[in-house]
Amino acid sequence: MTEDDVLDPSWMRLEGDFEGQVQSLFSYVRLSRDEVEGLHFLFRDVEDTLRIKWPGCEVIPFGSIVTGMGIRTSDVDCYVHIPPWYKRPGDKMVNTARNILRRRSHIFAQLFSIATAKVPIVKFYHVPTRRNCDLSFKSPNGVRNSKLICYLLHLDKRAQDLAILVKYWSKVHHLTGTNLMPNYALTLLVIFYLQHIDILPSVLALQEIPSHDPVDGWNTAFEECHHPNDNYSSLHDVVGGFFSFYSTFRFDENIISPFLGYPIVRESFKKLTDVPDAFQLYKDNLSNKLCMPLKVDTAMCVQDPFDHSRNCTVGVFPKLAQKMCEFFRLAAKVYEKETNENFLKVLLSAQPQTVPAAVGKKPKIQNKVVKPRRPDQNFKNMKKNLQNNLHAMFAHINSKQRGKR
Repeated sequence: MTEDDVLDPSWMRLEGDFEGQVQSLFSYVRLSRDEVEGLHFLFRDVEDTLRIKWPGCEVIPFGSIVTGMGIRTSDVDCYVHIPPWYKRPGDKMVNTARNILRRRSHIFAQLFSIATAKVPIVKFYHVPTRRNCDLSFKSPNGVRNSKLICYLLHLDKRAQDLAILVKYWSKVHHLTGTNLMPNYALTLLVIFYLQHIDILPSVLALQEIPSHDPVDGWNTAFEECHHPNDNYSSLHDVVGGFFSFYSTFRFDENIISPFLGYPIVRESFKKLTDVPDAFQLYKDNLSNKLCMPLKVDTAMCVQDPFDHSRNCTVGVFPKLAQKMCEFFRLAAKVYEKETNENFLKVLLSAQPQTVPAAVGKKPKIQNKVVKPRRPDQNFKNMKKNLQNNLHAMFAHINSKQRGKR
């Protein structure tokens, strides 16, 4: 099955109500259990090969494979943990890794390294699983972010369904990908919206219980907590609400902050003295020259939930931002006008006409953050918990399949 086949919804017979159509779509575009489990061979092959050079190294998957958002066009992302006594600059390590993997050309094909990127990577095609893969060595930030996203998206079934559907919608309309909107940033938009309608807690609420797990100077620890969820909206209304919310959102004036769970005016990050008190670690890191200021002079500003100096949409240029807003407005109109049964079909096929630049009402800025009610156990072993998340996802899929029989 080619990527073009997966991203062409025109052939699909979407029948029944909206939720049934979404599940039919997912059964075709999502990675199957066998496909995800088969990635074990990819991780093993990379680990065994790199251990020739770096004994004791570990390959840790992250991204959509771990969060449960993997679709058939998804690449595999892995962080390679190298024991500290082997450490070298990231650009040197990716070139070395490329040369090591090249020795096994029957397993690893189409190899090349990008040493000059902010996060240097090695890209390759894994012949046995027929998957493209990106390897990084610089930081486990992606692993920690994936752990957070996996936790949040599994708090409510509507959260994961919305995230996967929005991801597929963006792929069909060529909004995400290389030199476009990053998938990670789009997922943060989904999480932020679900925080706005009180389905998900803020990251600050998850960090209320004192705990610290530093990566590159940022706290990546969080506690599972009970989040009171009184939102009983249908998936149809949650999806439509997502597009309606962003169709009027003032991206030009506000920062999307999943850490706080509500928008911040950009002006508050232009001077250190104006930065909200909740960002004390950001203030400390900036004062001590451990990070650069958050870039707020971009078309969109989506702040990383852990690294508060990182704008995840820094590469989204103005024309792309306008295109995103056009599609948000179009999708909101489709939600308003179409029936439950027609919404998904039109959503995946409609193209916007020329429309005015993004305008809209200013979102209400709240000052209250929901506090966690009951702390649960902390994640103790990063790699073990990532594997547990995958097993839980497989068990959930299996139970649904048995129920259908």
